[in-house]
Amino acid sequence: MFRQNAIISLAGGDLSASVNDESLPLWRPFFIKKDALLKFKKPVYGAKTYLAVQGGWQSDKWLGSYGTHLQAAAGGHLGRALLKDDVISFKEDNFSLTGNKILNWHISHKETGKIYQPANSIRCIKSVEWDLLDEVSKQNFEKNNFEITNQSDRMGYRLSSETLLSDQQTEMISSAVDAGTVQRLPDGNLIVLMADHQTTGGYPRIASVIKADLPKLSQVRPGQKIDFRTVTVTEAEDALISMEQILTEIKAGCRLNFEKYFQS
Repeated sequence: MFRQNAIISLAGGDLSASVNDESLPLWRPFFIKKDALLKFKKPVYGAKTYLAVQGGWQSDKWLGSYGTHLQAAAGGHLGRALLKDDVISFKEDNFSLTGNKILNWHISHKETGKIYQPANSIRCIKSVEWDLLDEVSKQNFEKNNFEITNQSDRMGYRLSSETLLSDQQTEMISSAVDAGTVQRLPDGNLIVLMADHQTTGGYPRIASVIKADLPKLSQVRPGQKIDFRTVTVTEAEDALISMEQILTEIKAGCRLNFEKYFQS
């Protein structure tokens, strides 16, 4: 429930959002009156909806982020998951609202689809320990489906499928890892490191999800399946440049439309 008037917008996955039992669409700004009730139900697609509020949230910033790191109990709201009756404040802007009202512009699904589709096909590049896999395992990696398990969290997505074997069992010195690093675990299964990943790891780094596909990977729910498609470094760079261009255009369009609206 909102304790004051606000302008909000939802993005990411569709979790059947509604305000006072009226369906709330994604990818557009919306005026919310004080005491309005925002609800989410079953997901239509995706795993996470992002709620933005005009002015920004008032929360604890930690390591450059306002997100909550549960394992470290830091950032966000008191460093923990939200509980019933929690109150999260946001910075107020000076605007006058007369009622719940959708502004007359939105971000087209054609543009957002370039980032989130195809949802379950994840591009990656081969990484430094790729050749530790035997030939059968390399083929399995590129042709099999991998299921996101319930052991997945913001630190990493654990995947289950046919095990990937290595030609040799070697003890490795811990080396640098990043969001998207795909590691082969001792049991032969895989883990993809996500937003709250550690900085070093000792398991073989067989691949790395390209940066342009991390947003859609984050929207895959436990129980759903993905497949990997290997690409070249040049293709990965081109995909990232394309995504950044889309995001830059979206930000510029949002800024221009807000300026026009509040000046009218």
